[in-house]
Amino acid sequence: MFNITILYGAIREGRLSIRAAKSLQNALTQSGRANVTLIDIKDYNIPVMEARLKDMENPPAGLLEISKALETADGIVFVTPEYNNSYSGALKNCIDYFTKEWAKKPIGICCGSNGKMGGVNASNLLQLLVLALGAFPMPYKLLVPELHISLSEDGIPQTEIMQKNLDRYVNEYLWFVEAISIQSKKV
Repeated sequence: MFNITILYGAIREGRLSIRAAKSLQNALTQSGRANVTLIDIKDYNIPVMEARLKDMENPPAGLLEISKALETADGIVFVTPEYNNSYSGALKNCIDYFTKEWAKKPIGICCGSNGKMGGVNASNLLQLLVLALGAFPMPYKLLVPELHISLSEDGIPQTEIMQKNLDRYVNEYLWFVEAISIQSKKV
């Protein structure tokens, strides 16, 4: 069993991309190969980063909990909506608090939008960010177009193509986590 942490990074009212995070949580859990922790950063009220967690004497509430979930994860998935052709500023702010937690981790990317492109621009930028963190971005991404009709509020796929894409993503992601985990143990 792999320990997977989903870091969901949207905090605005009426957010729809939480559906994608729930969908991944459900699908990974149902695979029988993953214990899944969903970190919804909206639950943590994280202030704008002024110092990294490692440099803080008294970190804001919740940062140590997030750090532990990231550090003990075999794999991480970033889930974000696309805002102005990029990922959520709240997600980036959260990511910037941490350093060692990302080292050599396999990181999957899931982006969504109300439009037909499914957050492709945000996903491309996130892959670059993952490389800058010293982690490994999974090449295959889960893009969720038309969030309002692709997934129910509980994250249940509403179309055959959405189900097919979700299944493929979960299979690819678990393969990726296993491949990186095996190599990390050899080193």
